[in-house]
Amino acid sequence: MGLIAGIDTVFYQVCSMERALGFYRDTLGLDLLHREGGDYALLSAGAINLTLTGELAVAPQKGGATVVFATTQLDELIAALNAAGTVVGQVQDIGGGRSLDIYDPDGNEIVVIEEATA
Repeated sequence: MGLIAGIDTVFYQVCSMERALGFYRDTLGLDLLHREGGDYALLSAGAINLTLTGELAVAPQKGGATVVFATTQLDELIAALNAAGTVVGQVQDIGGGRSLDIYDPDGNEIVVIEEATA
């Protein structure tokens, strides 16, 4: 397998976590796996999770989602992206791992996470 191990989650930014959970959990029936106030919620959507982030936005997003890839080789991936001329963001400590934002050639955001090893 390559440097990407699979899709970890897909996320949406939301203006109201309560309203969003009312839809995704209560209306669609997704199981709430984890929640951190109005800032973060992780729901089970089968093999791939749905993450809701936010209450930072003052207006709904125009649509679309952000794919979050999982890797166990973030440093090697960064080196490969740099070698390919891809603009990469700063590595962020996400408490339990590290994340990196990159953009595809059309400007679509992609997030790559590497979970901390035990």
